[in-house]
Amino acid sequence: MAVSARLPEDMTTKTRARTDSAQQELKELQLRPGFLLRRAHQVSSALFMEATTALNVTTTQFGMLTILAAREPIDQIGIAKLMRLDRSTTGLVVKNLEDRALIERVTDPEDRRRRLLRLTAEGRRLLQAVKQPAKAAHDRGLSVFNAEEAKSFIALLTRFVDGNDSERQS
Repeated sequence: MAVSARLPEDMTTKTRARTDSAQQELKELQLRPGFLLRRAHQVSSALFMEATTALNVTTTQFGMLTILAAREPIDQIGIAKLMRLDRSTTGLVVKNLEDRALIERVTDPEDRRRRLLRLTAEGRRLLQAVKQPAKAAHDRGLSVFNAEEAKSFIALLTRFVDGNDSERQS
């Protein structure tokens, strides 16, 4: 005696409707700004890591080294604010860079209780070595656009961040 594997017609219709609804919800999720921005960050980070693998540096470390080169000496709170990082993450990144002798803590000559961060010679060498592959990763990420679209994409992202950044609005 053969057993039929077919579902009753009303069950098939319900299953199809549920599947269609789930597919629609998935599409809506994938079009949400937060979802797209997270995926864009993942893609951008992967391109950076691929281009800089031999240099053993993350995007956050690169950002911190870049800010230090432009603003040193600076305290840890100042760099956290510029990078929009929480204190815990900033502390971990600083410790990692310090352990690798890429940055150092020095006493503030104006306030001996305060410690400032600055690049070491090795940190400057690494930053110089990372700049070209980081630029290549940046260019590769934007290569899906023509020049005008790339400019508009960056402008729109900047506007989105600036318009929704509570720190800048306060």
